[in-house]
Amino acid sequence: TAYFALRNSSQASQPWARLGTQDVHSLSFIGADPDQLLFGHHGGLLTTSDGGRTWSSMPVREDAMSLAPATDGSIVIAGHEVFSRSDDGGATWSRVQTDLPSLDIHGFARDPGDPARMWAYPVTGGLWESIDGGAHFDQVRPDNVLYPLATTTGGSTRLLGVDTSGFVASEDGGRSWSGISAPDFGPITSVTATPDGSVIYAGTPDGLHRSEDGGRTWEPTGYTGSAFALATTPDGRDVAVVSRATEFFRSSDSGATFTGP
Repeated sequence: TAYFALRNSSQASQPWARLGTQDVHSLSFIGADPDQLLFGHHGGLLTTSDGGRTWSSMPVREDAMSLAPATDGSIVIAGHEVFSRSDDGGATWSRVQTDLPSLDIHGFARDPGDPARMWAYPVTGGLWESIDGGAHFDQVRPDNVLYPLATTTGGSTRLLGVDTSGFVASEDGGRSWSGISAPDFGPITSVTATPDGSVIYAGTPDGLHRSEDGGRTWEPTGYTGSAFALATTPDGRDVAVVSRATEFFRSSDSGATFTGP
């Protein structure tokens, strides 16, 4: 609803922390706990257990361009020549042995209902699907899909993404796609969604937008800065943003306000 913009026109966003990394890649809440987050950058992962007030490095120094924790406790990171997995909360990591045509992975998603099912967008192009935890991939779309996300509801998985036409969706694992919307904001710099796809957030260099109908319509939130990494809790109420300057912001009211801690 339009109350986001009206309610916040006089309230400036206040950062909780400055992460101080050389770049900004990925962000994720861990399960439904709004205090537990992971942040991925070119040099590894940062973690917080106090909602984003303080951050510490995890024992991985690989490029976490994409970050995908799952309900089974595993975490997968994918990036430039990186495809690694941890099954102990990030304490130890191992390379995923895969037949992807390239390990330069620019987009990655996991099925919330089946952690072994995943999709990758490598630098060689197209979208590739695996149903065995990443060992074997099949190409399901020859064209690129940016910011791929997987959502599931009622036992059915839906893929979301961005291409030259705008927001698109697939109901068959990425083999066929239909347009959702061509919003008048952009360019898109980051996308996140609740596991069931009921709420979607899209970031741009000058603001954050929210959709409550699967991406068909959008409204601005109270955040008007750059949004280069996004994450939301399963209920969609808590949303976190990392700006291009590595400042960490968060909201607990569906993006209406972004006050400090």
